[in-house]
Amino acid sequence: MKSCSLALSSCCRALLVLLVVLWPTVAGANGVSFPGQWQQVASGTDDCERCWVEIRRNGPVLKVTGRDGWFAVTHLGRVGGGSTAEGIGRWNEDGVSRYRGKPFDIRITIVDEHLYMDMSVRMDDGSTQAVRAVFDKRRWEKSARRAMAKS
Repeated sequence: MKSCSLALSSCCRALLVLLVVLWPTVAGANGVSFPGQWQQVASGTDDCERCWVEIRRNGPVLKVTGRDGWFAVTHLGRVGGGSTAEGIGRWNEDGVSRYRGKPFDIRITIVDEHLYMDMSVRMDDGSTQAVRAVFDKRRWEKSARRAMAKS
């Protein structure tokens, strides 16, 4: 009887450990995830109805591409159940942006179904410029459906 109780206790411990390890994955399954297209709804500089980002996932790595001429590679963090990613990127060499060709650090976070982006662009004089924006996936999906309906 004692060995049965010990085996059950051992099984329960293993199940508890498994639950703790997999909880971030399970918890994120019902919420909004990074991959997909996100439309900008607010920015520290100016609002842009046509600005969006696209995020593609490959394991813990996210490739983030901005419509306005930049790209980044980020890595999902363990903090917050995988709702934060940090990495580096670069603005395209061609284009009219004042950030043209500049490297940057980036952090993206999902909070309450919104994507928050904080970018720190390294300028030629050694200073950094902050670029912040908020994106909404649901708004992008509504805009895409509207565009399809018009065609």
